[in-house]
Amino acid sequence: MEETQVDGTSQEIKDPEAVLAALDRAKKDAKQFREEKEALEAKMAQYEEQNAKFSGKLLKERVIQELSKHNIANTERILKFVKFEGLTFDDEFNVLGLDDQIKELKSDFPELFDPKLLVAGKADSAEAKSVDKPISTSEKLARIALGR
Repeated sequence: MEETQVDGTSQEIKDPEAVLAALDRAKKDAKQFREEKEALEAKMAQYEEQNAKFSGKLLKERVIQELSKHNIANTERILKFVKFEGLTFDDEFNVLGLDDQIKELKSDFPELFDPKLLVAGKADSAEAKSVDKPISTSEKLARIALGR
């Protein structure tokens, strides 16, 4: 029989097989709880991933709605310049931090927010420089005769 010291007292183990059985049960329970914990952590990670995915989609849709309120025809062009990391939701799922970015984008790309500026760049495109094509000898003589 084995004797162990507990707090300065001596106790004799009367049934070592029962102690070993209890130890085996404790190991089995610990393994079961560890496996359950790992399964729950994996499930939680999956839910967090889905939450991030849906939250990102919702954020993009809300940004598109806000941009369309500013009369932007092609919101996809502006989305490339929006910093989504700086945006969050409030309790009613309104986008916070977008107004500052829109002000920045208005100063950087005014033509996307004002249709007149967008068209103004293309208004004189028909008045392009004429292409110099080679003129024939008869045209040269006619110009000399007419004084041109």
